[in-house]
Amino acid sequence: MYCSQCGSPIQDGMHFCSGCGAPLQVAGGISQQPPPGQAARASRRPGRGQDPYQDQIKQLKLQIKQLKLNLKQITTKMGNTRSQFYETAAFVPRGFLRHGYKEIEDLRLLGPQQQKQQLQQQVMQLEQQLLGLQQAQMQWKGQQG
Repeated sequence: MYCSQCGSPIQDGMHFCSGCGAPLQVAGGISQQPPPGQAARASRRPGRGQDPYQDQIKQLKLQIKQLKLNLKQITTKMGNTRSQFYETAAFVPRGFLRHGYKEIEDLRLLGPQQQKQQLQQQVMQLEQQLLGLQQAQMQWKGQQG
C-alpha cells in the first residue's frame, strides 16, 4: 500500500505517512499503487525517522517573525505621527481649527491602521497553521516512538 499524497510505501497500522506526514486514516489516504509521478517525488522526501513537519514549521515561524517585524515598523510610524500631532496641537487654536487638525491626523493614521489590522490577521492565520502543524508533528512523533 502507498500514501495517496506522496506515493511513499506505508505499513499496516500507520496513522500518518512517514514520507509527507499526511493522515492515512482518512478516506482516500491510502492507495494500492503509487499515484503516477508521485513515486519519484517520494524518494526525495524524508525517510522513516525524519520529521516531515520540521521544514514547514521553520518556514511558518520565519514568516510570522517577518510579519511581526512589519507590525512593529507600522506601530512605530503611527506612534511618530501621533507624537508629532501632540507636539504641534498645542499651538493650534482651540475650537473648529483644532478639530480639523485632529481629523487630518486621523486620516494620516487610517492607512497604517488598516495595514496593521491586515498584518495582525495574517499573523493569527499563520499561528493557527503553525499550531496545527505542531499538533500533527506531535502525533507523528507519537507514531514513530
